[in-house]
Amino acid sequence: MIQSFDRIHFRTAAWYYDIKNFINDNGITAPGSGAGSNCLYNIDSVKLYGFEMEASLQITPKLRTTAAYVYQEHQVAQTGHEQDWTYYLPATLPKHKVKALAGYEVIPRGWLQVSARYVGSRGSQKGAELDDYLVCDIGFRKKLRYQGLDYDLNLYLDNATGTRYAEVSGYPMPRYVWGVTLGLKF
Repeated sequence: MIQSFDRIHFRTAAWYYDIKNFINDNGITAPGSGAGSNCLYNIDSVKLYGFEMEASLQITPKLRTTAAYVYQEHQVAQTGHEQDWTYYLPATLPKHKVKALAGYEVIPRGWLQVSARYVGSRGSQKGAELDDYLVCDIGFRKKLRYQGLDYDLNLYLDNATGTRYAEVSGYPMPRYVWGVTLGLKF
């Protein structure tokens, strides 16, 4: 559902999946699995459900904000084949995710943006639970028009606080990521 008012925009969505005969892949953690091998087995029933809410507000012509929240849950029928290395793909999804963004137009068509993203704890393919984390990003975006072409310049610093976290078990994310991108529309 989407609803817009004068300066505020709401969006919400809900989902419910009831999957019969779900094929689960444990190739990463199955004992004795070498490169390229898989351990597949069927799960009688997997249910995945949740909702997402988002609100965007244009506070002034030069200041805008957006906030979003996602909740997701799963239920899995036990197969009787569970072992120490067993994990369920839906269990690798976090229950809670929150994102907030604020943008301020510092020069015409030039926006300074700050965002924060929280991801709740979740299971992993290697058995241990992954910790929740909060990451803050900053950036500057400028739209330009030159000789009839539209350009989009972005300068950014992701994970500006240097948070140590992993989105996937065993693969820590970089402490700081910075860059420049230039897009061209013709």
